[in-house]
Amino acid sequence: MDNTPSADKGAHDGKGRTMIKVSPYMVIPSRVGGFSVYLKQGGKYVLYAEKGELFTDSHKQRLSLLGVDHLYVRASDYDGFTRYVQENILEILDDESIPVGERARVWNDATVALAREAFDSSLPSPIDRRHFQRIRKLIADSLKFLSREDALKELARFIRDGEESFHHGVGVMVLTVTTLCSFMKEDSDLLVAVGMGAILHDIGKIELPQEIFTKKFDALSREDKDLVKSHPALGVGVCSALPLPQEALQCILFHHEREDGLGYPSGSTGAMLPSYVKALILCNEYDNLTRGRTGRGLTPFEALTRIKSMRSAFDTEMLRRLIEVLSKADLTS
Repeated sequence: MDNTPSADKGAHDGKGRTMIKVSPYMVIPSRVGGFSVYLKQGGKYVLYAEKGELFTDSHKQRLSLLGVDHLYVRASDYDGFTRYVQENILEILDDESIPVGERARVWNDATVALAREAFDSSLPSPIDRRHFQRIRKLIADSLKFLSREDALKELARFIRDGEESFHHGVGVMVLTVTTLCSFMKEDSDLLVAVGMGAILHDIGKIELPQEIFTKKFDALSREDKDLVKSHPALGVGVCSALPLPQEALQCILFHHEREDGLGYPSGSTGAMLPSYVKALILCNEYDNLTRGRTGRGLTPFEALTRIKSMRSAFDTEMLRRLIEVLSKADLTS
């Protein structure tokens, strides 16, 4: 599966190299890293900025005057471009001259790329300290943007796409952080910790046979159900070498608990769970229902109706806050 966003399928530069479409808004005053930037003129790709060149305000002004809708990078350079966006995400998200929808698209692409790498089971170590620090920085740099009421509406166009665990992790992170921002946006350290736990909450699944996650839970054998129920503890094990805050580890370990004590792995009741874990538990269920990872995804209204019918499973105050956040973003129908 080609997970590269905005790839021009079959678009080549005349030398057989695939070109990737990127936003011209990503040209910000900073030094270009491991990628060159091209314009498309008369059906041909023309070099605009060489690797290592310094982007300046004049570059942005020139692109605006030319009315450029898209820039292009080579597919082989896309990792370098993604790293550049991740490193400059705070400046991009704070730039009010860039439409909110465009910032949401870029944020999603950069975050999904980082999450995908964390869940890559083919690597000797799925997530190391350097990768951990990149995730932490991106979340910290994103908090102000995620707390905006108009950001969730724009992000909703992207975060429901994809059925992989890393797509789900990004979706749960956005929903959880935006819900918590409704009453604790001043506690940035906690929000960053919970954001990391949310992105990584299902990372224990990479330790298990992937075919068991393609079936509905009720259709599994008892043995396979026990395997599924082991993934929160396995996730804590995968992250054991990382300096994850206690709040992040709690999010990973307890994301399948329930208010009534019928969840797993510990059977903890709501009285034993921190509020931020309760928010993640709820948002995890909501994202699973709307994403439809083993079938058709429900509409937001259908998902909320289903959750309300299981009221004893979820914290009612967190449900009220989630509905309020979704309503402000016009996402409840």
